[in-house]
Amino acid sequence: MNLIKINLLPYREILEQKQKKQFQLVMAFGVIAGGVAAFLIWGALAALITNQESRNEELNAGIKELDAQIVKVKDLQAQKQSFLERKQKVEELDNKRFEGARIVDTVNQLVPDGAYLTSIQNIGGSDAVISNTYTLVGKAISDNKVAMFMTALPSTGVFDTPKLDSINKTDNGQEFKITANLLEQKK
Repeated sequence: MNLIKINLLPYREILEQKQKKQFQLVMAFGVIAGGVAAFLIWGALAALITNQESRNEELNAGIKELDAQIVKVKDLQAQKQSFLERKQKVEELDNKRFEGARIVDTVNQLVPDGAYLTSIQNIGGSDAVISNTYTLVGKAISDNKVAMFMTALPSTGVFDTPKLDSINKTDNGQEFKITANLLEQKK
């Protein structure tokens, strides 16, 4: 005989409880996996941030070192410029070392008989090395002698065309004052 088997167990409730347990396990695993993933991501980001901060510190140290080198370079450039200016002054002085003797020698040959110079003065102010303007003061027995001297002065190549500043009659002739610019000498 065939009997019908009837299951009196509440199988739907058991199935539902089984599914709930399975869901809870999956959720717990998901929470744990999410926590682990979040922790790993946080750790990776923290490592990246630490790495970037150390790179920033290295860059800042390098920038400070380069700033110090820039200051040294600027100091060296200032020293170089100062040295070049001093070198230029020394060269100017060296070039003009014999200028006074050349002027006196040249003017001495040009002064006509009956005239003589009492002074030759650089009128450039305080820095006479740079000025090329000279005042020649002297005495002559006549205006003609002064004119002869002024005409001969540019022919030497030492002075350009002179300018007569003053001429005064005195008891024993004429007193004159001439201004002339020194020509640049070719090297």
